[in-house]
Amino acid sequence: MPTFSARAAAFKANPPPAPPSTDIEYTRDVPMRDGRLSEIRIYQPDNSTTAVRPLFVLVHGGGFCVGNNHAPGFRSRLIAAANDMTVVNVSYRLAPEHPFPAAPNDVWDAVAWLSQPDNAKQLGADPALGFYIGGISAGGNLAAVTAQRWVSDKRTPALRGLWLYVPVLLDEQIVPAAYRALFFSRAQNAEALVIDRAADDYVRAAYAPDVTSPLYSPFNAARPHEGMPPVHLQVAGQDPVRDDGLIYDKALRAHGVATRLDVYPGLPHAFDGVFAQLKASDKAKLDMLQGIAWLMGKTVDVQRCKQLIEESRSVVPSGPPL
Repeated sequence: MPTFSARAAAFKANPPPAPPSTDIEYTRDVPMRDGRLSEIRIYQPDNSTTAVRPLFVLVHGGGFCVGNNHAPGFRSRLIAAANDMTVVNVSYRLAPEHPFPAAPNDVWDAVAWLSQPDNAKQLGADPALGFYIGGISAGGNLAAVTAQRWVSDKRTPALRGLWLYVPVLLDEQIVPAAYRALFFSRAQNAEALVIDRAADDYVRAAYAPDVTSPLYSPFNAARPHEGMPPVHLQVAGQDPVRDDGLIYDKALRAHGVATRLDVYPGLPHAFDGVFAQLKASDKAKLDMLQGIAWLMGKTVDVQRCKQLIEESRSVVPSGPPL
């Protein structure tokens, strides 16, 4: 498998085209704090009988360096269809051209715009029916940071749930003392598939974060984890960032937060997109749909979800399959 830096360079040199817009999948621009416009991509369920639905904001992965708002489109379509939600994939500026904190600021601005009822209703969503945030890998970092800040600032509408898939949440400098002995996956999985130590070094140099900032990790908040809504985490066993998710789960539970944790032993980072034909990948997608339903306080039709997952295999991801 090519190195992460080679994959990043290839992606930036020849980015995959976005899929065409349809009545239920389209884009629009939203304003950022500095007057720029940032593109969001909206996914609505096909044949929905409701005019407005709960809002799920999804943040793509890519090591803060690559990716786009249509790369996780297969996830967005699944979530929208299985849970009858309007899913909005947001964009953020990428490193190294735009280092930290450009990405968390962009995600915050997009979420703040989407949370306004009049804006959301233009997209077939109503945050009062349910407001959720999710993210993959680096996008999991940005989703968790945004969720923690939203809760800390007591923003409205209230956030109802957070979904994180293989999130990047910690750095050795900021691991709480109570969990330091549990933070060893970066060393243990330094030669793993998909991302390895070299990828971690590349991302850190490109993103150039202040690892002690609350914009880098929810662990850096003044009162971390307090008052958080339910959180669903999916963690891969052969992943350098495995322990980020496992420790976050423990920290949330210690603060009385309801969590749901799915772990996939022996599998690498973002495996269900990179190795989509694995049976474990189908299971991870089903776990995602059931976990998001759990955040909503409901269940899903498992057989229908399996059919949707089977159908999704025919769709080639338009970008890194994160």
